[in-house]
Amino acid sequence: MNYEEIIEKIEDILEEGKPSFGGGGKIKIDGDAIHSCLQELGSSIPKEMVQARKIVAERREILQAAQETASKIVADAQERAKELTMEHEITKSAQDAALKILNDAKAESNDIIDKANAEAAERENSAKKWAYEMRTSASEFAKNILAECEDYLAKDVEHFTKSHEHVSLALSRLNSVAIKAPTDE
Repeated sequence: MNYEEIIEKIEDILEEGKPSFGGGGKIKIDGDAIHSCLQELGSSIPKEMVQARKIVAERREILQAAQETASKIVADAQERAKELTMEHEITKSAQDAALKILNDAKAESNDIIDKANAEAAERENSAKKWAYEMRTSASEFAKNILAECEDYLAKDVEHFTKSHEHVSLALSRLNSVAIKAPTDE
C-alpha cells in the first residue's frame, strides 16, 4: 500500500469516528487501526528514501564507470599512438594520428561524463521533488485533521451551549411554579 492509500485509510477511520459523550469535542476512533496505518506509513516512506539514496549511489557508479572508461580510452589511445610510432617510418604521421585519437578519446570521455552528470542531476531533482511533495502532502493531511477536530469541537460546544440554555429555562420555569402544600381535610 502506498502512502497516499494509507493517508486515505486514516481519513476514513477518522470520518467513521463517533463523538464521545461528554468528551469535550473528542471522537472515538479505532486506535489500533490508526497505529497500524502509521506503521505502514513509516515503512512506506523509508523505501522511497532508500530509492533516493540508491539514485545517488548509481550516480557515483555512473561517474566512476565513465571515468574508468575515459581512462581506458585514453590509455588505449596512448598505446595505439606508441604502436603507430613504432610501426611506421614516418613518425610525424603516427604522432598526428595518435594526437587525433587522444583528442577524440578525451572528447568522448567528456561527453560520457557530461551525460552521466545530467542524468544524475535529473534523478536527484526527481528525488527532491518527491520529498517535497511528501512533506506538502503530510502537512496538508495534518491541517485537514486539525480542521476536522476544530469542527467537531465547535459542534460539541454549540450542542453543550444549547443544552445548558434548555436546562436553565427549565429551572426558571420550575422556580416560577407555585407548589401548594397538601391540606389535611
